[in-house]
Amino acid sequence: MAAPAPGLISVFSSSQELGAALAQLVAQRAACCLAGARARFALGLSGGSLVSMLARELPAAVAPAGPASLARWTLGFCDERLVPFDHAESTYGLYRTHLLSRLPIPESQVITINPELPVEEAAEDYAKKLRQRILEDQEENPLPAALVQPHTGKLCWFLDEAAARLLTVPFEKHSTL
Repeated sequence: MAAPAPGLISVFSSSQELGAALAQLVAQRAACCLAGARARFALGLSGGSLVSMLARELPAAVAPAGPASLARWTLGFCDERLVPFDHAESTYGLYRTHLLSRLPIPESQVITINPELPVEEAAEDYAKKLRQRILEDQEENPLPAALVQPHTGKLCWFLDEAAARLLTVPFEKHSTL
């Protein structure tokens, strides 16, 4: 199943269709990024329903690439909370349990907060890790996300119909993949 060519916003009739399309998109983008021998792929993950969607769909989508490809992935978390990793609100903890246990991504390639630090220090430490590992200390803006831009120059959003009902802008609806 190939991911559709998304516009700015793509809407799917179910979370199953959304998850499959998103997993294919991630697998395709990773393959493009990893074409060179020394290339790498960085992915920022958010929590919520994305965890279960990716846990269900991503292992099969990236399996053809093989373990050597996944060893060149670097993962970070977009909305991590300052809680222990075994806490139900830990985005990393949820991914570790439901997805990372099924993918051969080395733990050294997963960027996490230090839950032992006070809030301000944890935020500074995490930002430093992101700059070093993803941006390779090449950023001038103190907010690393400000420099991360999609390859195409536009950000693509994938939503299910329930979320799309809240939109006030035009979007492309996919009835099937």
